[in-house]
Amino acid sequence: MVLRNPFQVESLSFLSKVHKAAFSKRRRVSKRFIGKPAKRLFRALLSVGAGGAGKLIIHTAKGPRKVAFNARNTQFGALYLPQCLPVYEPETSALLDRLVGDNDVFYDIGANWGWYSLLIASRTSFKGAIHAFEPFPSTFADLASLVEQSEQQDRIVCHEIALADKDGQTSMSFPDGVQSGLARLGAVGDTQVRLAKLDSLEISAPSVIKIDAEDHELAVLTGASQIIARDRPFIVFENWLLREQPEITLAPLDLLNRQNYRFFFPGWVSGTQNCIVAESTDNSELALVPFLPAQRFQLPSQINIVAVPIERMDEFRQRFS
Repeated sequence: MVLRNPFQVESLSFLSKVHKAAFSKRRRVSKRFIGKPAKRLFRALLSVGAGGAGKLIIHTAKGPRKVAFNARNTQFGALYLPQCLPVYEPETSALLDRLVGDNDVFYDIGANWGWYSLLIASRTSFKGAIHAFEPFPSTFADLASLVEQSEQQDRIVCHEIALADKDGQTSMSFPDGVQSGLARLGAVGDTQVRLAKLDSLEISAPSVIKIDAEDHELAVLTGASQIIARDRPFIVFENWLLREQPEITLAPLDLLNRQNYRFFFPGWVSGTQNCIVAESTDNSELALVPFLPAQRFQLPSQINIVAVPIERMDEFRQRFS
């Protein structure tokens, strides 16, 4: 299948070039002589406040828009690291591009700089609304900046909120001090962020919810219990297999199972082969494999799960027919 990528990098700052050298996948020898020294240089540059801006074209529904992006946010590596090309997280990108309908309301929870929000908004046929949630201040600034620079405020509303199972405040930080995509709530740090339950917010009811909350998926779902019961959205969420703490892995599945949701994980089928593979190729098609919560530990350690209300199964099938 053809994977859409509305992003086109025009130039990288020096910091992004060092990041690319440091974190590109390499063979052992080149990792030793290129990757490791580049990582040391990259961390040193960050520690002294080095920054810079890369240049990017976003092909929006209104036409191409030239924007600048913050080199200090390593999650922009999704645009230029070889292992992220030609499309970042291809199975999830393909999934959401089909799952979110043209008139839907899409919640992008854990949006970072907005890959998925901007991907959906770039469809010329999309007439719905997008709510992008990103709590960490510097990352939220990147998200809001790209939405404003690409003139898509009419399609994407940005919320500087950490969604959880209660309202209030908490601390947040990057565990490794570098990767914004690994920012965690409740970690030791001096950055305070706002907490809120989805049920507490007065915004349009969601048709599709995507959650990438770094082990806080259960809290997000718990805080959205009224929305889930009332609006019955499709839900896509990240799930890690923790053999030492199976209850953490299974808790989001158990919550949604009690709400009469059914579960699928995305993969790829290629040609006439009757098997599911992890990597996409030019002639592969997206496959959605049903599974039961009891089967979760037979699946890969990290997957994105698609949860579908049982009464919306026919609609779900139609979106992928």
